[in-house]
Amino acid sequence: MRTALLSSNVRQCRPGFSVAEVIVALIVVSVGLLAIAGSTALALRTSLDTARRHAAAEQAASRVARLTAGGCDRAAGGRAESADGQLTEQWMVGARTNGFIVVSDTVRWTSGRGARSFSLASAIAC
Repeated sequence: MRTALLSSNVRQCRPGFSVAEVIVALIVVSVGLLAIAGSTALALRTSLDTARRHAAAEQAASRVARLTAGGCDRAAGGRAESADGQLTEQWMVGARTNGFIVVSDTVRWTSGRGARSFSLASAIAC
């Protein structure tokens, strides 16, 4: 009889996972997926901001090159907007001093983090 009691009190081990283990695994996986989604959104936002900054730098450098090619007598300040309306540019030409004029160009755009700007200053030899 004693053997019968022992065999009825012994739990049999079944292969597989318990409900608690499955829940913990799901929580760990979901936290990992949320982290990946957050870092992907940050990478996309940073990439778009970098592309706009690059376009602004190219626009400012192009404007200074056009003013330099036109010469000191034709250089004048102004304002322009890109064809897609995302970049606004304003440039100023200073007075002639010691055979040079100073050109200052500022390009502005709006990103997810608010208003941004890129400025470039250069001198044109007269």
